[in-house]
Amino acid sequence: MALELLTDKRVKHVKPAPGEARLELRDLETRGLELRVTKGGAKTWALLYTRKSDGTVRRVTIGPYPQVGLAEARQRAMALKIQVEDGNDPAAKLKEVKSAPTFKEMSEDWIKIHGPNKTPRSLADNISMLKRHVWQVIGAMKAHAVTKRDILFLLDAVALKPDGRLGKKKAAKTKSKDVAILDVARNLSHRPARVYELVRSIYRWGLSRDILSLDPTFGMKPPLKKERPRERALAVDEIKQLWKKLDETPLTEGVRLTLKIALVTAQRIGEVSNIAKSELSLDGAAPIWMIPGARSKNRESHRVPLSPLAVSLIRVAEKLSGDSRYLFPSPNDDVSIGSGAATKGLQRARPYIGLADFRVHDLRRTAATGMAELGINPHTISLVLNHISAQKGTITSAVYVKYSYDREKREALEVWGRRLQEIVAPATSAIAAE
Repeated sequence: MALELLTDKRVKHVKPAPGEARLELRDLETRGLELRVTKGGAKTWALLYTRKSDGTVRRVTIGPYPQVGLAEARQRAMALKIQVEDGNDPAAKLKEVKSAPTFKEMSEDWIKIHGPNKTPRSLADNISMLKRHVWQVIGAMKAHAVTKRDILFLLDAVALKPDGRLGKKKAAKTKSKDVAILDVARNLSHRPARVYELVRSIYRWGLSRDILSLDPTFGMKPPLKKERPRERALAVDEIKQLWKKLDETPLTEGVRLTLKIALVTAQRIGEVSNIAKSELSLDGAAPIWMIPGARSKNRESHRVPLSPLAVSLIRVAEKLSGDSRYLFPSPNDDVSIGSGAATKGLQRARPYIGLADFRVHDLRRTAATGMAELGINPHTISLVLNHISAQKGTITSAVYVKYSYDREKREALEVWGRRLQEIVAPATSAIAAE
C-alpha cells in the first residue's frame, strides 16, 4: 500500500504491477483518502476512518474514477471526515441506505401482511393498480427516497391513461341488424384517487412498522375531493330491454345468468359469479343462499333468501355447470369465472343491449330502487344489500340483536321477484316452467 501525494496525471495512468491483483494508493494531502485500482483497470475512491464509538477502522466508498475526479474525491472525503468528527458512521449509514426496501418491496410486504384483511376482489384490484400504475413509476425507487413530487407525477400519469376497456370503432351483428358503435376514448377519471389512497395506505403502514420515518403523502390533497356517486338505475322499459337483449348477445349462458341473478337478488356481481354450490339450499319452502364472510365485501356472512325467480335461474345454471363445485365454473380450470367475466362481457355486449351509461353495479342499484318503489322500508333494503350500517350501525344492532331478518328479506326479494316477472314476461315464463 503506497502513501503519496496524488496528482491528476498519476491517478489517470496508474495501474497494478504485473502479477498484482489490485493496487491501493493513499493520498498524503487528504489523510484517509484511498484509490483502489483493479487488474482490469477499474478505479474506485474510498475513505478510511476510525469510528469514534469503538475505535474500529471503517471504509466507505466515495465513487468511481473518472466520474469522480481527484479534486472532487478530496472534497467528498473532507465532508465525510466532518461527519466522523461529529460521531457519525458514514459506512453504516450507506449500508442502511443500500439495504432499505424499494417501494415495490415495501408494498409486497404490505400485500403479505395486510392483504388477508381485505376481500379477494379488493386485494386483486389493489395488486392490479400496483402493477399497472405504481410499480412502473416508483417501484424501483427506495421507499424513503420517494418524494411528494414523484407521487404527483405518478398520479398525473394515471390521469392521462385511457380506459383500457374502450376500443376502436367496430361493427357488431345482432340477430336483427348490424350495429355500428364507436368507443370514445376517455381517461380514468376516478382511478388517480384510488391509486392515491392505495399509495397513502402503504406509506402509513410502512410508517407504523418503522420501515421509514417520513410519509411523502402527508399533506397531499386527493386528486378528487369527493367522487360523485352514481345514480343510474334502470327504468322499467330498460329492465325489459336488458333482459330480452341479453339473449341476443355473444355472451356465454353462464355470464348472462350472472347478470340476471345479480338483478334478481340485488347482490354484488363478484358474489354472484363466485357462487359455490355448497352455499345454496334450494329445496324446501325457504330456499336460501349463504354467502360466507370470506367472500362478502364487509367480511360479514350474509343470508340471501331466494325468490322463485332466483331459484329458477340458479337451476338453469346448475344444469350448465355439470359436476363443478361452482355454479359458474371457468371452462379452463376448476375455478369460478369471477366478476371480471361479467364486467368484460357487458362491455362487449353494449352494442347489442343498447343502454346508455350502464354498468354492472347499476343492477344492484336498480334492484334497491325497485324494492323502494314497491314500499319496502330502507332498513330491510339495507339488510338485503348486506350494508354494514344496517347490521352493526349501533351498539344494539352490533352486540345484542342476533335476529337474521330472513323473513323480512324474503318478503322483499319475493315482492321484487314478482315485479321483475311482470316486467320481463313472457321472457321468464319459460324459465319458471323448468
